[in-house]
Amino acid sequence: MAFYEGSVMRIEIGGKKILHEQDATLNVSSDFKEIASKDTNGVETSPGKKSWSLSSNAYAANSPTTNNGIKDISEAWQSQALVDIKFTDGVGGNMVYQGQAYIESFSIKATTDEAVTFDYSLKGNGELTIALNS
Repeated sequence: MAFYEGSVMRIEIGGKKILHEQDATLNVSSDFKEIASKDTNGVETSPGKKSWSLSSNAYAANSPTTNNGIKDISEAWQSQALVDIKFTDGVGGNMVYQGQAYIESFSIKATTDEAVTFDYSLKGNGELTIALNS
C-alpha cells in the first residue's frame, strides 16, 4: 500500500504553488435538513448544500519567484479576486481537488528572532472537483 506524502501535497493558486508552505488543510462539509413528522420515529436527515475551504501557513519571503507568496495572497484578498485552486501532489493516478475560491482571510506573524510566517484561508466558490492526476 502506498501512502500520500504530506511533504509534496501542495496548494496551487492560479497554477502556482505557495512558496515555503508548511502545511495545508482541505475541509469539506454538507448541510443537512432535518425531517420529522408524526409518522417518523425520531429525526431523519437529508443532505443539502455542500461547502469547502482550504487553509495553510507558510514562511514569508521577499524575493521574485514563480511561486505565490504573501504578496500574491494579499493582492488577491485586496482585489477580492476569484482564484483557481488545486490541492494535489502532482503524482499520476493520485487525487487532485480543484475549484475556484476567494481568499477569505490571512494573518501575518512576526516574532522576534524567528522567520515571519503567514496563515491564510480560501473559501470555496461553487463545486469542488475531485479527480485523479493524469
